[in-house]
Amino acid sequence: MIFYGTKGTHLHSEKVSGVKCNHCEQQNVHTVSIFGKFFYIYWIPVFPLGKKGVSECDHCKATYERKNMSEQLKLAHDNVKRNSKTPFTHWIGSLLLGILILFVIYSVKKHDKDVVTYINNPQVNDIIKYKSSKKAYSTIKVTDVTTDSIFFVANSMEISKRSKLYKIDKEENYNAERFGMSLSDYKEAFDNKDFLDVDR
Repeated sequence: MIFYGTKGTHLHSEKVSGVKCNHCEQQNVHTVSIFGKFFYIYWIPVFPLGKKGVSECDHCKATYERKNMSEQLKLAHDNVKRNSKTPFTHWIGSLLLGILILFVIYSVKKHDKDVVTYINNPQVNDIIKYKSSKKAYSTIKVTDVTTDSIFFVANSMEISKRSKLYKIDKEENYNAERFGMSLSDYKEAFDNKDFLDVDR
């Protein structure tokens, strides 16, 4: 299955009169049509690739690309092309991609801001991400918070990619013995990068 490619759509047509046809040599009306080409992914237009025009003699139906047109017809073609605007829809994929990028940036910045709040005000069930070894990551879950201490239970599983930690963040994996530390040591662990992130 092809998920990407190029495609063309009709943009605009105009009748041009008084132009001699190279084929039938009659002074006839010619229809100049402009087509816009665009690149698509999954049938969604991403960005335009330019415009191309053809002319058709209304008398003999002979069709010409610009390179084969007479000088008079080329001038008419170029005028019609200038009047043919690339539709906004040919940019829709780029717009969606831009919105997605902005959303990701916003989400990351918001999460970073939230993490500061979570670190300073830990709550039960907060999930702390950390590097458990040189090639693995794991999590611990907050089980209790007192005036000066915080208590956790460790995840018994590890995973090689930090982005995949959600796969092992399951209730049945938190079955180790509870342990604790002071709140000051907890905050320092983030400063020292011993703890990497916290989700709530």
